[in-house]
Amino acid sequence: MVKVKFCGIRRTEDIEAVNRLQPDFAGFVFAKSQRQVTKEQAVALKEMLDPGIRTVAVLVNMPAEEAAVLANTGIADFLQLHGDEDAAYIAKLRMLTTAKIIKAIRLRNGGCPVQGGGKEAGASVNTENARLLAEASQADYYLFDTFLPDAYGGTGKTFALSLLKSLSIDKPFFLAGGLDAGNVAEIIGQVQRNAKLFPFLFGADVSGGIETDGVKDPIKMEAFMKAII
Repeated sequence: MVKVKFCGIRRTEDIEAVNRLQPDFAGFVFAKSQRQVTKEQAVALKEMLDPGIRTVAVLVNMPAEEAAVLANTGIADFLQLHGDEDAAYIAKLRMLTTAKIIKAIRLRNGGCPVQGGGKEAGASVNTENARLLAEASQADYYLFDTFLPDAYGGTGKTFALSLLKSLSIDKPFFLAGGLDAGNVAEIIGQVQRNAKLFPFLFGADVSGGIETDGVKDPIKMEAFMKAII
């Protein structure tokens, strides 16, 4: 069964809904955003969380030493790198913690600006996506999200699944980017019908798709869980 990660958990009410609905992962965003939590807030939230639900620290270009502390002090079971962290960063983090690492890869669509443009734009997009995948090769999991030039994540935008088919994926991955109860079953189904991708599909990551006016919505959270099942 595809795992579920509810990301951007930041309130007591969010924890109550998570405990009732039992997704596999709860994500705490430490990067600057409307969903950001402090270390102290994350500690308090985790104390209320069902111990069977694993926590994920969502980070953007945080120094490796600080990221490792979040894992080594028990705040996060997984570290999700959602910024410009490269292979050298992941290798350093590996030396500082044994926590599992998820590396987000923000896929460029064909419509994204590519240096040079013209007829080579499509090829350049595929080359850039492949480069990002290679930089993430030391992670335990990939997370595929949508690239936008002015945001590291939480965009609510989907990407073309054809972009996944062009990559040599070799480890479990999460799908992210614009998922909600209305589209997640179809998107997962498309991936599962692809013999190349199916063995590696691990989880679905959702944040904005389970919110109303920027706040987690228990009704949408429940609908998402039902759509996955």
